[in-house]
Parts: sequence; structure tokens; C-alpha cells
Amino acid sequence: MSWIPAERSSGWWLLAGASSLLVSILLWVIRFLLLGQPFTGMHAFRFMVLAILLSFLFSFAGWLGAKWLWLFANLGLALGLLLMAVYSRDMTGWEDLVSFLVFLEAVAAGFILGLIIEGVFLIRRMARK
Repeated sequence: MSWIPAERSSGWWLLAGASSLLVSILLWVIRFLLLGQPFTGMHAFRFMVLAILLSFLFSFAGWLGAKWLWLFANLGLALGLLLMAVYSRDMTGWEDLVSFLVFLEAVAAGFILGLIIEGVFLIRRMARK
């Protein structure tokens, strides 16, 4: 994983900023274009805050040295965005809410899987000592 920044590197914050921007745009595209919802500044702001919180949380974990956690959390985020886009087609009302819940579940699953893998690597390192 040489393409991932080193532990405690400033590259993590560049990744967090780029990820925040990308995820915000993708959430807006899904909400306002795919779902056809009218644009509201409040909803756009809330999606942006969600993207910033997730991106900086995951990058902070990577900055601390949890590269596997960062990787799997971002894979869960990408999968969640994809599932949200797929589930939001031709749906209105409660179904668009379901697509958002599926997004959150995929993000949580990626984060939990990353935690498990980080724990396995931590146990292996401690066992070697």
C-alpha cells in the first residue's frame, strides 16, 4: 500500500479535503439529479457536512496509522454511494429514505470491517513480540 500516505503525514489532510469535495458532489448528484428533488440549500449543506465528517474521520484514522481502517471505510463509502444511486432510481417518498439508510449501512459495514482487520493485524504484531 505504498500509494497511501505515511503515518502522521500531511497527505492525509489533502486526501480528506479531496474526498470531502468528491463525496459532497456525488451526494448532491444523487439527491438532486437522480432523485429529482428540488435543490435546497439546507439539504445541500447537510450532505456537505456529512461528507466532511466522514472524510475527516476516516483520514484521521489513517493519520493515526490505521491504513486498513481508512481503506475499508472508504470502500464502504464508495459502495454506499453506488447502492444509494442504484436504489434511488424511480423512487419517491420513503424509498429515497431507504436508499440513504442503505448508504449509511454500507459505510458502517466498511468501517466495522476495517476495525476488525486492524484488530487482527494488531494481534499479530503483539503475538510476534
